[in-house]
Amino acid sequence: MAMSGRDLITIGIFAAIYIVLFFAVTMFGFLNPVMMLVTLGLSIVIGAIPFMLFLARVRHAGMVALFSIVVGVVFLVAGYPPLAVAVLVALGVVVEVILTATGYRSRWAGVFSYAVFSAWYVGPLLPLFYDREAYFSSPSMSQMGPEYVAGLDAFLSPAVLIGFDIATVILGFIGGVI
Repeated sequence: MAMSGRDLITIGIFAAIYIVLFFAVTMFGFLNPVMMLVTLGLSIVIGAIPFMLFLARVRHAGMVALFSIVVGVVFLVAGYPPLAVAVLVALGVVVEVILTATGYRSRWAGVFSYAVFSAWYVGPLLPLFYDREAYFSSPSMSQMGPEYVAGLDAFLSPAVLIGFDIATVILGFIGGVI
């Protein structure tokens, strides 16, 4: 079954709401390094609202994948690393598989799907594992000021990053349930 105009409008509206809420919450992460992770975690829980409402309107395969592509393109334009966008789109496809297997109507499949989808939040921080120097010397980091960058570098140890990676799925599950 092909997507209708109504399906495309639904995708656009919920993607826009998801993106606006994401940026509205995470903009406070620039106050200090700890707030960056706190606001990311909070945006996972808050992002569940439009995502779960969107899932209630998904009628067939492809809608969630297209949603993740739309969100990914906006994040790519906003300066997110291409790897983060690839993770986002790949998880959108995984969610499609989960929802297809459950007929798109299981509430718990939706909750589990959002928990899986939320794992995309690790994408923007993945460069810290393989190219930390380039991450902290990027143009977006240089705008933050040397004090913020030094604090963030000290705070985002591998243990903190791994803890955040685990927390994304837990917070996604909590957000999906709420």
